[in-house]
Amino acid sequence: MISMSRRFVVLLAGLLLGLAGSGCQTTSERDAGPPIELMPLPVIADEEAPRPTRVEFPMNLIGGLVVVQANDEGGPWNFLIDTGSSATLVSPEFAIRHRSRRPNPEPGQVWLRDASGSAVPVESVFLEKIDFGPAQFSNVRALVFDCSVISDHLGVKIDGVLGFNLFADARLTLDYPGRRIVMSQLNDATPLRGEIMPFTYQNGVPMLSARLGARKILALIDSGSDGSLNLDPAGLNLDFAVKPRAGTMIGTLHGNHRQTLGRLADTLHLGPFHVAQPVVDLSGVLTSIGGDILQNFEITFDQSIEVVAWYREENNLVIPSPGIVSSGLSFSKVRAYWRVTAVAPDSPAEAAGCAEGDLVIRINGEPVADWNLNRYQELVDAGGSIDYTFLEGRDEVTIQVETFALVP
Repeated sequence: MISMSRRFVVLLAGLLLGLAGSGCQTTSERDAGPPIELMPLPVIADEEAPRPTRVEFPMNLIGGLVVVQANDEGGPWNFLIDTGSSATLVSPEFAIRHRSRRPNPEPGQVWLRDASGSAVPVESVFLEKIDFGPAQFSNVRALVFDCSVISDHLGVKIDGVLGFNLFADARLTLDYPGRRIVMSQLNDATPLRGEIMPFTYQNGVPMLSARLGARKILALIDSGSDGSLNLDPAGLNLDFAVKPRAGTMIGTLHGNHRQTLGRLADTLHLGPFHVAQPVVDLSGVLTSIGGDILQNFEITFDQSIEVVAWYREENNLVIPSPGIVSSGLSFSKVRAYWRVTAVAPDSPAEAAGCAEGDLVIRINGEPVADWNLNRYQELVDAGGSIDYTFLEGRDEVTIQVETFALVP
C-alpha cells in the first residue's frame, strides 16, 4: 500500500511487536537470540588469519526504509532491517532453501500480533543461517510470511524482515548518511561516537526517552517506518503550527488506516538534538521515531549495555522536518496496475474526479511497473502535475492531477 505523501510508510514496527500465545519465544528473551558469527575473510596462504571482529556492507534506502542484501544459496536475497520489530520474518522461498535439519525447538505454528492487537497464525521455522558473507547469523528462529505486499510496495523483491532481536549478540550500526551497515562483536573496544543515550525494552524493541516541548515521551526507535514522528495523542494537549488534516491511506501487513497529519508547534528533543515543529502522524497507536528523522544520523545499538549512540558528522544539533507534498492518492500495487485505495479529502485529486477503486495503468505515459517507490517518490516530491492513465472498462482515460502541500 502506498501513501502519496513525501514519505511512504510500511509501518512494520507496529505489526511485529510480539508473538501471541503460550509456548513460543517471547520478545523479552533477548539472550535467546541467534548468535552472530563473524566469519574470516578470504586470505591466500594464511590459514591462521584472525577472524574479523568488525564488518560492514552496503545499505540501500528505499523510501526511507533500510534494505540489505544477502548473497548465499539461491540469492541475492533482500531484507529490511526493522528495529521496531522483535520478530524476524522470511519468505516461504527463503525458508524452504534455508530450513535447518535440526529439530525446531519452537511450536510449528505461532500467533503474530499486530499493532491493533489482532493476531494471525504463522509458521515458525528454524533456519540454518542467514549469510551476509563475512557476517553470518546461525540457528535463526523465524516466522514464515508472504512478503509480496512489501515487495509490491517498494518495487523490489523483499525476502524477509530482520527484527531487533536478531542483533542481540552484535553491535549494530545503521549509518544512514554513509549508506552502510556495520556489525561488530559486543566486546568491540571501539568507542561509541556521538551522543550516547540509554534505551529500554518494551516488547523486545528499543524505546527512547525524549521530550516534546516540556513533556516527556517514550518513543520507539523505528527503522521500519519511514515517517517522521508517529504520535499517540492520548492524554496530550497538543499545540499545532499546522492543524492536522486527513491524508490518504497507510498500508500495513494486516490492514490499512487513514493518515492524520499536521505540524506541531512544540520542539522534539532527542538528547541534545532537536526537531523544531516536527511533522507528526496522529493516525497510529504507537509513538515512534521513523526514518525521516533517523536518516540524519549514524545510529549504533549496543544491546549488551542497552545504549544507542547518535552521531552526525557535521555536528549540527538541528534536525530538519520538511513539509509533505502529496498527490492526494494512495494505492495498492501489483505489477500490471495500481488500485486507488483512498483519495485525500479536499485535494486536487478529489476535484479531478479520482475515486477509490480506480485502476491506474500508466504514470506520465509509462507503465506503472516502471515506477518503483524511489522513482515515484521523487516525482511527487518535485511537485507540479502528474498524468495518471486510468482503465475504465476497455477504455483508457488520462487525468492530470496537481500535487499539493499536504503539510506545509
